Amino acid sequence: MAATIQSFVDEIAAKANIQPDAAETAVGTILFVIQKEGSATKVAQLFQQLPGAADLAQKHAVVIGSGGGLLGTLSGVADKVVGGDAGTLVAAMAQIEATNLTLPQIKSIGTALLAYFKENANPQLVTQIVEAIPGLKDHFGHQG
Repeated sequence: MAATIQSFVDEIAAKANIQPDAAETAVGTILFVIQKEGSATKVAQLFQQLPGAADLAQKHAVVIGSGGGLLGTLSGVADKVVGGDAGTLVAAMAQIEATNLTLPQIKSIGTALLAYFKENANPQLVTQIVEAIPGLKDHFGHQG
């Protein structure tokens, strides 16, 4: 029986001593960024190997420019300055930070998630997807 993404969320919440809802939001949001910014074909292959990943990504979809105010302005500015990808990453970080997780916690969740991908899916596929998404490692941790 393959591990499900939900079992990973529960495990990371326990290990990092954070609320399960916050862990789920962080993981789901990162999954959504990967789904939105990655190669559709490769991400579909990855998510097939990770039961529940696609559903969790959709549950935590990132809406760019939503919420108005400063965050909406920031993601709009990031889109103009850096290109479309930046807006998704900025909005994703804002969505995760709204759970009151700290940046080090977010990076450790991201790093653990990439390690989980490599253990439970094709490692070469994971590397190809992650390396093709600018800024992903910078925002969500780095797995050497």
